[in-house]
Amino acid sequence: MLSKVAKGDRTPLSGILNSACGAVSQQKFMLGFVTLFVLMAVYLLVKPAPSIKRTSKDFQSIRGVWLTDIGTAFLHHTTLLDNVLNHLSRSGYNRIYVNVYGNWGTLYPSRSKVRNTEITSLFLAPPLTNPLKSVAQEGKRQGLKVYAWLEYGLMLPPNSQIAKSHPDWLLKTPEGKTVVDHFAWLDPSHPEVQNYILSMLNEIIQYDLDGIQFDDHWAIPVQFGYRQKDLTTLTQKVHQLIQEKKPKLIFSLSPNPYAFSINRYNQDWLRWIKKGYIDEIVIQVYRKTPREVRQSINTSGVAEASRFVPVAIGIFAPWDATEKEIKEQIKVVNELGYGFSVFCWERRFINALLEKRI
Repeated sequence: MLSKVAKGDRTPLSGILNSACGAVSQQKFMLGFVTLFVLMAVYLLVKPAPSIKRTSKDFQSIRGVWLTDIGTAFLHHTTLLDNVLNHLSRSGYNRIYVNVYGNWGTLYPSRSKVRNTEITSLFLAPPLTNPLKSVAQEGKRQGLKVYAWLEYGLMLPPNSQIAKSHPDWLLKTPEGKTVVDHFAWLDPSHPEVQNYILSMLNEIIQYDLDGIQFDDHWAIPVQFGYRQKDLTTLTQKVHQLIQEKKPKLIFSLSPNPYAFSINRYNQDWLRWIKKGYIDEIVIQVYRKTPREVRQSINTSGVAEASRFVPVAIGIFAPWDATEKEIKEQIKVVNELGYGFSVFCWERRFINALLEKRI
Protein backbone atom coordinates (compact mmCIF):
# COMPACT_ATOMS: atom_id res chain seq x y z
CA MET A 1 0.00 0.00 0.00
CA LEU A 2 1.46 3.30 -1.00
CA SER A 3 1.78 6.07 1.47
CA LYS A 4 3.35 8.70 -0.73
CA VAL A 5 1.10 11.41 -2.15
CA ALA A 6 2.25 12.96 -5.38
CA LYS A 7 0.70 15.35 -7.87
CA GLY A 8 -1.56 13.25 -10.06
CA ASP A 9 -1.06 9.57 -9.34
CA ARG A 10 1.44 8.05 -6.96
CA THR A 11 4.36 5.78 -7.69
CA PRO A 12 5.00 2.61 -5.71
CA LEU A 13 6.83 3.03 -2.57
CA SER A 14 10.21 4.64 -3.45
CA GLY A 15 11.97 2.99 -0.54
CA ILE A 16 9.84 4.37 2.28
CA LEU A 17 7.77 1.35 3.28
CA ASN A 18 10.35 0.12 5.78
CA SER A 19 8.49 2.25 8.30
CA ALA A 20 5.28 0.25 7.78
CA CYS A 21 3.02 3.25 7.23
CA GLY A 22 5.49 4.90 4.92
CA ALA A 23 6.41 8.54 4.99
CA VAL A 24 8.28 8.63 8.29
CA SER A 25 11.62 7.22 9.33
CA GLN A 26 11.84 3.97 11.25
CA GLN A 27 12.91 5.87 14.35
CA LYS A 28 9.89 8.18 14.22
CA PHE A 29 7.63 5.25 13.44
CA MET A 30 8.74 3.29 16.50
CA LEU A 31 8.45 6.41 18.64
CA GLY A 32 4.89 6.72 17.37
CA PHE A 33 4.13 3.21 18.59
CA VAL A 34 5.52 3.96 22.03
CA THR A 35 3.21 6.97 22.12
CA LEU A 36 0.38 4.81 20.84
CA PHE A 37 0.85 2.26 23.61
CA VAL A 38 0.81 4.86 26.37
CA LEU A 39 -2.24 6.64 24.99
CA MET A 40 -4.15 3.43 24.41
CA ALA A 41 -3.31 2.00 27.80
CA VAL A 42 -4.80 5.09 29.39
CA TYR A 43 -7.77 5.24 27.04
CA LEU A 44 -8.75 1.59 26.97
CA LEU A 45 -7.57 0.58 30.45
CA VAL A 46 -6.89 -2.88 29.03
CA LYS A 47 -10.42 -4.04 29.83
CA PRO A 48 -11.92 -6.95 27.85
CA ALA A 49 -14.22 -5.54 25.19
CA PRO A 50 -17.80 -6.83 24.78
CA SER A 51 -18.62 -8.54 21.50
CA ILE A 52 -20.66 -6.81 18.78
CA LYS A 53 -23.27 -8.45 16.57
CA ARG A 54 -24.12 -7.29 13.05
CA THR A 55 -26.68 -8.13 10.38
CA SER A 56 -26.03 -8.54 6.65
CA LYS A 57 -27.38 -5.01 6.12
CA ASP A 58 -24.44 -3.63 8.11
CA PHE A 59 -22.02 -4.86 5.42
CA GLN A 60 -23.74 -3.52 2.30
CA SER A 61 -21.43 -0.51 2.02
CA ILE A 62 -17.67 -0.91 2.49
CA ARG A 63 -16.38 1.05 5.51
CA GLY A 64 -12.88 -0.22 5.97
CA VAL A 65 -9.49 0.56 7.42
CA TRP A 66 -6.03 -0.86 6.79
CA LEU A 67 -3.91 -2.18 9.68
CA THR A 68 -0.18 -2.62 9.21
CA ASP A 69 1.58 -5.84 10.20
CA ILE A 70 3.67 -4.05 12.82
CA GLY A 71 0.59 -2.39 14.29
CA THR A 72 -1.41 -5.61 14.42
CA ALA A 73 1.44 -7.56 16.03
CA PHE A 74 1.91 -4.76 18.56
CA LEU A 75 -1.77 -4.85 19.54
CA HIS A 76 -1.67 -8.63 19.77
CA HIS A 77 1.41 -8.72 21.99
CA THR A 78 0.05 -6.00 24.30
CA THR A 79 -3.42 -7.65 24.55
CA LEU A 80 -5.04 -4.47 23.20
CA LEU A 81 -6.22 -6.04 19.96
CA ASP A 82 -9.75 -6.89 21.09
CA ASN A 83 -10.31 -3.40 22.50
CA VAL A 84 -9.12 -1.69 19.33
CA LEU A 85 -11.29 -3.86 17.08
CA ASN A 86 -14.25 -3.17 19.35
CA HIS A 87 -13.57 0.55 19.03
CA LEU A 88 -13.34 0.31 15.23
CA SER A 89 -16.62 -1.55 15.07
CA ARG A 90 -18.37 0.94 17.34
CA SER A 91 -16.95 3.76 15.20
CA GLY A 92 -18.82 2.45 12.17
CA TYR A 93 -16.18 0.40 10.38
CA ASN A 94 -17.22 -3.00 9.08
CA ARG A 95 -14.03 -4.28 7.41
CA ILE A 96 -10.36 -4.43 8.35
CA TYR A 97 -7.57 -5.12 5.87
CA VAL A 98 -4.72 -6.61 7.90
CA ASN A 99 -1.25 -6.74 6.37
CA VAL A 100 -0.02 -10.33 6.53
CA TYR A 101 2.90 -10.09 4.08
CA GLY A 102 5.24 -7.13 4.05
CA ASN A 103 8.84 -6.02 4.31
CA TRP A 104 9.53 -8.10 7.40
CA GLY A 105 7.78 -11.30 6.46
CA THR A 106 4.44 -12.86 7.31
CA LEU A 107 2.08 -12.17 10.23
CA TYR A 108 1.81 -15.88 10.97
CA PRO A 109 4.21 -18.84 11.28
CA SER A 110 4.73 -19.88 7.67
CA ARG A 111 5.54 -23.47 6.77
CA SER A 112 6.55 -22.31 3.30
CA LYS A 113 9.47 -20.37 4.76
CA VAL A 114 8.36 -17.15 3.15
CA ARG A 115 9.46 -15.08 6.15
CA ASN A 116 12.78 -13.37 6.45
CA THR A 117 15.00 -14.50 9.31
CA GLU A 118 15.48 -11.06 10.86
CA ILE A 119 14.52 -10.19 14.44
CA THR A 120 11.49 -8.32 13.15
CA SER A 121 10.09 -11.59 11.85
CA LEU A 122 10.12 -12.95 15.39
CA PHE A 123 8.09 -9.91 16.41
CA LEU A 124 5.49 -10.59 13.71
CA ALA A 125 5.22 -14.33 14.27
CA PRO A 126 6.95 -15.42 17.48
CA PRO A 127 6.87 -19.00 18.75
CA LEU A 128 3.71 -20.26 20.46
CA THR A 129 1.50 -17.41 19.26
CA ASN A 130 -0.13 -16.28 16.04
CA PRO A 131 -1.25 -12.65 15.46
CA LEU A 132 -3.18 -13.52 12.28
CA LYS A 133 -5.19 -16.22 14.03
CA SER A 134 -5.98 -13.80 16.85
CA VAL A 135 -7.08 -10.92 14.63
CA ALA A 136 -9.27 -13.27 12.60
CA GLN A 137 -11.00 -14.53 15.74
CA GLU A 138 -11.32 -11.20 17.53
CA GLY A 139 -12.40 -9.40 14.37
CA LYS A 140 -15.33 -11.76 13.95
CA ARG A 141 -16.22 -11.36 17.62
CA GLN A 142 -16.39 -7.61 17.10
CA GLY A 143 -18.62 -7.83 14.04
CA LEU A 144 -15.92 -7.03 11.49
CA LYS A 145 -15.06 -8.69 8.20
CA VAL A 146 -11.37 -9.57 8.27
CA TYR A 147 -9.24 -9.55 5.12
CA ALA A 148 -5.65 -10.71 4.78
CA TRP A 149 -3.88 -7.95 2.89
CA LEU A 150 -0.67 -9.00 1.10
CA GLU A 151 0.96 -5.60 0.92
CA TYR A 152 4.14 -6.57 -0.90
CA GLY A 153 2.48 -8.61 -3.66
CA LEU A 154 5.15 -9.14 -6.33
CA MET A 155 7.55 -6.63 -4.78
CA LEU A 156 10.65 -7.47 -2.73
CA PRO A 157 13.36 -5.49 -0.93
CA PRO A 158 16.50 -5.99 -3.07
CA ASN A 159 18.43 -7.31 -0.06
CA SER A 160 15.72 -9.70 1.10
CA GLN A 161 16.43 -13.37 1.68
CA ILE A 162 14.25 -14.38 -1.27
CA ALA A 163 15.84 -11.92 -3.70
CA LYS A 164 19.33 -13.10 -2.72
CA SER A 165 18.47 -16.82 -2.77
CA HIS A 166 16.51 -16.79 -6.02
CA PRO A 167 17.91 -14.17 -8.41
CA ASP A 168 16.35 -16.12 -11.29
CA TRP A 169 12.91 -15.24 -9.87
CA LEU A 170 13.47 -11.54 -10.46
CA LEU A 171 12.43 -9.50 -13.47
CA LYS A 172 15.11 -7.66 -15.44
CA THR A 173 14.93 -4.55 -17.57
CA PRO A 174 16.45 -4.60 -21.09
CA GLU A 175 19.52 -3.03 -19.46
CA GLY A 176 19.78 -5.91 -16.99
CA LYS A 177 18.57 -4.00 -13.94
CA THR A 178 16.49 -5.85 -11.33
CA VAL A 179 15.57 -2.83 -9.18
CA VAL A 180 12.84 -0.37 -10.17
CA ASP A 181 11.29 2.14 -7.76
CA HIS A 182 13.88 0.97 -5.20
CA PHE A 183 12.51 -2.58 -5.18
CA ALA A 184 13.03 -5.89 -6.94
CA TRP A 185 9.99 -7.47 -8.62
CA LEU A 186 9.06 -11.12 -8.98
CA ASP A 187 8.45 -12.58 -12.43
CA PRO A 188 4.80 -13.74 -12.47
CA SER A 189 5.49 -16.12 -15.38
CA HIS A 190 8.18 -18.06 -13.49
CA PRO A 191 6.74 -21.42 -12.27
CA GLU A 192 8.58 -21.21 -8.94
CA VAL A 193 7.32 -17.67 -8.33
CA GLN A 194 3.80 -18.86 -9.01
CA ASN A 195 4.30 -21.72 -6.54
CA TYR A 196 5.71 -19.28 -3.97
CA ILE A 197 2.66 -17.02 -4.19
CA LEU A 198 0.09 -19.81 -4.33
CA SER A 199 1.72 -21.73 -1.46
CA MET A 200 1.55 -18.64 0.72
CA LEU A 201 -2.10 -18.12 -0.19
CA ASN A 202 -2.79 -21.77 0.59
CA GLU A 203 -1.56 -21.13 4.12
CA ILE A 204 -3.48 -17.88 4.56
CA ILE A 205 -6.86 -19.17 3.42
CA GLN A 206 -6.77 -21.81 6.16
CA TYR A 207 -7.59 -19.04 8.64
CA ASP A 208 -11.11 -17.89 9.43
CA LEU A 209 -11.05 -14.92 7.07
CA ASP A 210 -13.61 -13.16 4.91
CA GLY A 211 -11.25 -12.18 2.12
CA ILE A 212 -7.76 -11.64 0.81
CA GLN A 213 -6.49 -8.46 -0.78
CA PHE A 214 -3.66 -7.48 -3.11
CA ASP A 215 -2.94 -3.85 -3.84
CA ASP A 216 -0.89 -1.70 -6.23
CA HIS A 217 2.16 -3.89 -5.63
CA TRP A 218 0.40 -6.75 -7.38
CA ALA A 219 1.96 -5.21 -10.44
CA ILE A 220 4.88 -5.08 -12.88
CA PRO A 221 6.56 -1.74 -13.64
CA VAL A 222 6.59 -1.13 -17.39
CA GLN A 223 10.37 -0.74 -17.24
CA PHE A 224 10.36 -4.54 -17.35
CA GLY A 225 8.24 -4.50 -20.51
CA TYR A 226 4.54 -4.87 -21.15
CA ARG A 227 3.63 -7.96 -19.14
CA GLN A 228 -0.12 -7.60 -18.75
CA LYS A 229 -0.75 -11.13 -20.01
CA ASP A 230 1.63 -12.67 -17.45
CA LEU A 231 0.08 -10.74 -14.58
CA THR A 232 -3.44 -11.58 -15.72
CA THR A 233 -2.56 -15.28 -15.91
CA LEU A 234 -1.27 -15.33 -12.33
CA THR A 235 -4.30 -13.36 -11.13
CA GLN A 236 -6.50 -15.99 -12.75
CA LYS A 237 -4.58 -18.73 -10.92
CA VAL A 238 -5.14 -16.96 -7.61
CA HIS A 239 -8.85 -16.76 -8.42
CA GLN A 240 -8.91 -20.47 -9.31
CA LEU A 241 -7.17 -21.41 -6.06
CA ILE A 242 -9.75 -19.50 -4.03
CA GLN A 243 -12.64 -21.04 -5.95
CA GLU A 244 -11.25 -24.54 -5.42
CA LYS A 245 -10.26 -24.22 -1.76
CA LYS A 246 -12.54 -21.55 -0.26
CA PRO A 247 -15.11 -20.25 -2.76
CA LYS A 248 -16.84 -17.92 -0.30
CA LEU A 249 -13.62 -15.98 0.27
CA ILE A 250 -13.67 -12.50 -1.27
CA PHE A 251 -10.81 -11.68 -3.66
CA SER A 252 -10.28 -7.95 -3.16
CA LEU A 253 -7.92 -5.61 -5.00
CA SER A 254 -6.79 -2.11 -4.05
CA PRO A 255 -5.15 -0.56 -7.13
CA ASN A 256 -4.42 2.94 -8.31
CA PRO A 257 -6.82 4.62 -10.80
CA TYR A 258 -7.09 2.56 -13.95
CA ALA A 259 -5.11 4.59 -16.50
CA PHE A 260 -2.15 4.92 -14.14
CA SER A 261 -2.32 1.23 -13.17
CA ILE A 262 -2.30 -0.16 -16.69
CA ASN A 263 0.06 2.38 -18.29
CA ARG A 264 2.68 2.35 -15.55
CA TYR A 265 2.32 -1.03 -13.84
CA ASN A 266 0.67 -3.50 -16.25
CA GLN A 267 -2.26 -3.83 -13.85
CA ASP A 268 -5.31 -4.33 -16.08
CA TRP A 269 -7.76 -4.51 -13.23
CA LEU A 270 -10.86 -3.57 -15.23
CA ARG A 271 -10.25 -6.62 -17.39
CA TRP A 272 -9.86 -8.80 -14.29
CA ILE A 273 -13.18 -7.54 -12.95
CA LYS A 274 -15.00 -8.21 -16.20
CA LYS A 275 -13.55 -11.73 -16.35
CA GLY A 276 -14.85 -12.39 -12.84
CA TYR A 277 -11.46 -12.81 -11.17
CA ILE A 278 -11.94 -9.97 -8.67
CA ASP A 279 -14.89 -9.68 -6.26
CA GLU A 280 -14.26 -6.24 -4.76
CA ILE A 281 -12.28 -3.08 -5.64
CA VAL A 282 -10.94 -0.45 -3.25
CA ILE A 283 -9.36 2.17 -5.53
CA GLN A 284 -6.62 4.25 -3.95
CA VAL A 285 -7.50 7.89 -4.50
CA TYR A 286 -4.88 9.38 -2.22
CA ARG A 287 -5.28 13.14 -2.54
CA LYS A 288 -4.87 16.10 -0.22
CA THR A 289 -8.26 17.79 -0.56
CA PRO A 290 -11.91 16.76 -1.00
CA ARG A 291 -11.95 18.60 -4.34
CA GLU A 292 -8.99 16.57 -5.62
CA VAL A 293 -10.64 13.37 -4.39
CA ARG A 294 -13.83 14.17 -6.29
CA GLN A 295 -11.94 14.98 -9.49
CA SER A 296 -9.87 11.80 -9.32
CA ILE A 297 -12.89 9.60 -8.69
CA ASN A 298 -14.52 10.93 -11.85
CA THR A 299 -11.54 9.82 -13.97
CA SER A 300 -10.36 6.69 -12.13
CA GLY A 301 -12.49 3.93 -13.64
CA VAL A 302 -14.67 3.73 -10.54
CA ALA A 303 -17.98 4.10 -12.36
CA GLU A 304 -17.12 1.31 -14.80
CA ALA A 305 -15.96 -0.98 -12.01
CA SER A 306 -19.13 -0.40 -9.98
CA ARG A 307 -21.15 -2.06 -12.75
CA PHE A 308 -19.57 -5.39 -11.87
CA VAL A 309 -18.38 -5.48 -8.23
CA PRO A 310 -18.71 -3.58 -4.94
CA VAL A 311 -16.48 -0.50 -5.03
CA ALA A 312 -14.87 1.65 -2.37
CA ILE A 313 -12.41 4.54 -2.39
CA GLY A 314 -9.12 4.34 -0.53
CA ILE A 315 -8.41 7.51 1.48
CA PHE A 316 -4.97 8.46 2.73
CA ALA A 317 -4.60 9.71 6.32
CA PRO A 318 -1.11 11.24 6.64
CA TRP A 319 0.44 12.14 9.97
CA ASP A 320 -0.25 15.84 9.42
CA ALA A 321 -3.92 15.42 8.43
CA THR A 322 -6.60 16.41 10.91
CA GLU A 323 -9.61 14.27 11.70
CA LYS A 324 -11.79 16.96 10.13
CA GLU A 325 -9.89 16.77 6.83
CA ILE A 326 -10.26 13.00 6.64
CA LYS A 327 -13.98 13.18 7.44
CA GLU A 328 -14.45 15.76 4.67
CA GLN A 329 -12.94 13.35 2.15
CA ILE A 330 -15.12 10.52 3.42
CA LYS A 331 -18.15 12.80 3.05
CA VAL A 332 -17.32 13.42 -0.62
CA VAL A 333 -16.96 9.69 -1.24
CA ASN A 334 -20.29 8.97 0.47
CA GLU A 335 -22.02 11.69 -1.52
CA LEU A 336 -20.88 10.00 -4.73
CA GLY A 337 -22.37 6.72 -3.51
CA TYR A 338 -19.23 4.74 -2.75
CA GLY A 339 -17.79 3.04 0.30
CA PHE A 340 -14.38 3.91 1.71
CA SER A 341 -11.30 2.53 3.41
CA VAL A 342 -8.72 4.61 5.30
CA PHE A 343 -4.95 4.09 5.23
CA CYS A 344 -4.02 3.52 7.88
CA TRP A 345 -5.49 2.88 11.32
CA GLU A 346 -2.33 3.73 13.27
CA ARG A 347 -2.14 7.22 11.86
CA ARG A 348 -5.80 8.03 12.21
CA PHE A 349 -6.08 6.70 15.75
CA ILE A 350 -3.04 8.56 17.05
CA ASN A 351 -4.09 11.81 15.35
CA ALA A 352 -7.62 11.54 16.70
CA LEU A 353 -6.39 10.83 20.21
CA LEU A 354 -4.06 13.79 20.10
CA GLU A 355 -6.94 15.97 18.93
CA LYS A 356 -9.10 14.49 21.73
CA ARG A 357 -11.74 13.54 19.21
CA ILE A 358 -12.09 9.89 20.18
